[in-house]
Amino acid sequence: MNEADTIASPVPLIDPALCNGCGLCMRVCPTGALTIVEGKAIVTHSAACEYHGYCERACPTQAITRPFEITFTPTKDV
Repeated sequence: MNEADTIASPVPLIDPALCNGCGLCMRVCPTGALTIVEGKAIVTHSAACEYHGYCERACPTQAITRPFEITFTPTKDV
């Protein structure tokens, strides 16, 4: 197992209190990672999510956010 296998891929966070279940996010997702369940959007296929951000931009209630983690890579002194 290499390091890439142990790092979980990020997925959008969906606030169920803000989601109105309109389905726009699901329609714009090119990988089909989102589904509407009981009137709320959820990420049902997290491995399929490629983090494009179409869902976040399409959401009229701003219920979807995509967290980012900034990491620094050490560089060699020249």
